[in-house]
Amino acid sequence: MVSAELTQSCIDAYTKHKHLKLAANDVGIPWQTVYVHLKRAGVAVTGDKLRYGSDTDRTAAVAEQHFLRLVPSATDQNAAKFQSKVDFLIHGFGVDVKASRLHGAGAGKSKKWMFSVKKQEAIADFFVCFAYTEDLQQVVRTLLIPGELARHHTSISLPEHGGKWADYEVEPESLAQFFAALKAA
Repeated sequence: MVSAELTQSCIDAYTKHKHLKLAANDVGIPWQTVYVHLKRAGVAVTGDKLRYGSDTDRTAAVAEQHFLRLVPSATDQNAAKFQSKVDFLIHGFGVDVKASRLHGAGAGKSKKWMFSVKKQEAIADFFVCFAYTEDLQQVVRTLLIPGELARHHTSISLPEHGGKWADYEVEPESLAQFFAALKAA
């Protein structure tokens, strides 16, 4: 197979699977060679967290898709780069989307959602946190937190009822209007 044909075969297989090893199986060459062809062709190797990611990755992917439906003007940074610094850019502002399922309580403690911000706390301009039901079918609460307020925190804990972060609770449908207003600011 000519190099241009092989490159196109790699692109087609990767587009179909969004997984290097599965694409390599389709083409019949090692995944490392598929990767080289993709990089030379300028194809972003981003993977598919919904299909192949860990439980945490899949939960994050669900939240990111939810956010994009709410704020379609957002530019998805994960589409262009694997593990981008922030999930979305909107009018020059970095937005990182977080998701959590309701965690069970220990003896005498209430249930809560936990959002890890340690990797982006110094980078993101805003955090949007979606608090999901245990089956990820429904958003129970949505937080919009300015990045500066999350600085020096490794996680945000939101109890089932109340909590200090509840001051930043918003209606999910208000996110598009808020982020649209940033363009004029």
